[in-house]
Amino acid sequence: MPTEPEFSPLPRPVGILGLDALGLAVCGRLTASGFSIVAYDMDAARRQNFPCKQATVTLAPSLFDLGDAVDVVISTLPNAHELRAAMLGDEDRPGVAAALRPGSVVVQFGEGPYDGILKLAGTLGSRAIGLVDIFTCNGISAASEGRMELLAGGFAELVDRVRPALAPLGTLERVGAAGTATGLAALRGYVRAARLIALSEAMLIGSHAGISRDVLSRVFDGTIASGPQSRRLAGLMQSQMRPAPLLRQTLSAVEDALEFGERIGLSGDGVAFARDLLGDALETTGDAADESALLCHLSEVAADAN
Repeated sequence: MPTEPEFSPLPRPVGILGLDALGLAVCGRLTASGFSIVAYDMDAARRQNFPCKQATVTLAPSLFDLGDAVDVVISTLPNAHELRAAMLGDEDRPGVAAALRPGSVVVQFGEGPYDGILKLAGTLGSRAIGLVDIFTCNGISAASEGRMELLAGGFAELVDRVRPALAPLGTLERVGAAGTATGLAALRGYVRAARLIALSEAMLIGSHAGISRDVLSRVFDGTIASGPQSRRLAGLMQSQMRPAPLLRQTLSAVEDALEFGERIGLSGDGVAFARDLLGDALETTGDAADESALLCHLSEVAADAN
């Protein structure tokens, strides 16, 4: 039988910031690979219900204590705004960065915005703390089994510094400077949005031509992110993603992709068009609408035009 690869644990524990499903999977994988862990979550209920009981895993009393105990922090907080709040703290509660030693590195698995990651990288860098952002298409099971494909943005030296802590999770590849992985995630969001728009328009045109949505769905379906998309848009099946992606989240990804392009001197007309179309739809459908609302919005627009 194949054996688990051996890893070289770091001299100090690895910090896990965020005890969501991904954070717990990362914690379990690193613990099984011989690493000591110090964990923390902003949510008191998650801290209270933290299931890990191994002697090599401890729960930090505060953000400051987490930073004081580690040199590498792996964050699974959902976005750059929450990461910034946890790193810098406020007047009542010092953040993680207040206790991190110079030379420490923060690894962020969450989303952008891209500009937020760049600003935080600069702020932490002024304190001699590095930031590496990670993009991966893999899910929780891949983290638990060490099968993740991790694409990292950050200085090469920083990526190499955190490589021992990330090696148990899968393969690690540096793709550019800080923020590049976040920009890549935004571009992937744009591709999803572009396909969503194309599918919605195709479904609408086909429906007006008298073709049933069931037939259209079977013709258009292909693999995208979670699987069949056309049948979900047509209301013939529930979303494979839990929860179903909100139109607001899709728009945020497209806006971030546009920001990423403009930062490097490119202004994508297709990205801007997708942003404007999704923005118009969101004004009509409201923030609680999921992606399937786009087809309804386009149908209403077509009806008004006729």
